[in-house]
Amino acid sequence: MVAVPARPLSPARRGSHPGWAVERALWREGFARVAGVDEVGRGPLAGPVVAAAVVLPRTAAGAPCRAGWVRALDDSKALTARQRERLATVIRAESAWNLAVVSPQVIDQVNILQATRLAMRRAVEGLPARPDALIIDGSGAAGSGLPERSVVHGDARCVSVAAASIIAKVARDAIMEQLDEVFPGYGLAGHKGYATDVHRTAIERLGPTTVHRLSFAPVREAYFRASGRAGRIAE
Repeated sequence: MVAVPARPLSPARRGSHPGWAVERALWREGFARVAGVDEVGRGPLAGPVVAAAVVLPRTAAGAPCRAGWVRALDDSKALTARQRERLATVIRAESAWNLAVVSPQVIDQVNILQATRLAMRRAVEGLPARPDALIIDGSGAAGSGLPERSVVHGDARCVSVAAASIIAKVARDAIMEQLDEVFPGYGLAGHKGYATDVHRTAIERLGPTTVHRLSFAPVREAYFRASGRAGRIAE
């Protein structure tokens, strides 16, 4: 990772919305094309991890875009599903963006931390044009080789990261709804693969599927218990 000198960032305030402060700081340092990067699906027991990279539009004079939809951007977790879907449609139409999906099998092979970094790198590499710098949600790094600035709670503080969080969340939710049709009985469309009581009970009752993460202890333990009865992971 190429380090970007950090500037103190005030904590996000309850009820506040993401702003352009971090993007502006990077622009002043000479990084004209800044991408926000976020991932969704790091903690679930099932399904992929999905990362997004977004470069928001700027005015002809290089100022931040002040369109109404930009002002509506927020941490995806603070929005309703309908709000996320509407915003995702506009983000995809008005911004440069890319999504990357890393499967449960790869997560099991390389571990969730490395899978998350891989998803972020792929999202950045697939952008229509190479960015000059990245804003990464959280305290980690993507290891992209580009200048990176990590911002804790970046999806609540930086508009570019908020945009990435929204399209990643919408994309992953759609994947989990599709998987629910392939693997009925687990409730994947509802909990999206997270370790709810309903999900854990279903895993114990039905056994893990090929979209469950065997490297995660609750799934691994359920698999070994189920293997004595079924002999293999459900397909």
